[in-house]
Amino acid sequence: MRIELTPGMTNVVRFPIERRAKPSMELVRDIAPDSREVSLVIESFGFDDDIDGIRDAADQDMADDIAQKGARLSSTQRQAELDRLLQPIVERAVSLCRDAHDASLAAVKAQRQVVEAQSEGGYWLTPLSEQASARTFYAARLLVDAHVACQRAAGASRAIEIAKRGETWAPFDLHAEAHALCADEFAARTSGG
Repeated sequence: MRIELTPGMTNVVRFPIERRAKPSMELVRDIAPDSREVSLVIESFGFDDDIDGIRDAADQDMADDIAQKGARLSSTQRQAELDRLLQPIVERAVSLCRDAHDASLAAVKAQRQVVEAQSEGGYWLTPLSEQASARTFYAARLLVDAHVACQRAAGASRAIEIAKRGETWAPFDLHAEAHALCADEFAARTSGG
């Protein structure tokens, strides 16, 4: 969740409405981790997550699900069923984003305690340092997991929106699209010129 700073206001605390809001794709978009930050975390912590293509894979998975269930549904049931397919995916993404945010706050607090302990000295420095490292690693892992869940929710949402319009989902092929665009342009120039 993003922190919003208001210029000139030092004693104003923003109420986190996203904590009480009903899970929706709009909320997922608002609280989703920044993909640049996620990439840096993956690199810094040495995670082997491949975050490229998650959304497209989720598109395809949801489109396959819809194709399987679609044959059994009447048109009146279809809209409600499509919404029900998306809801648990969205709820998971929102939950993981909230957990990642909470873990991040706990990690920052633990790191501050280590800094304070270093300035005071004492025998508890090693356990505090280990705890701070563990919390930081946990927060990083949750951030990546939240990002993946948000990407899956976005992909599933896209496939569901296509199904609601009555269209059939097809994977995006950059080369085929570029070829079609060039062919259309070439046809327009040769017929008009």
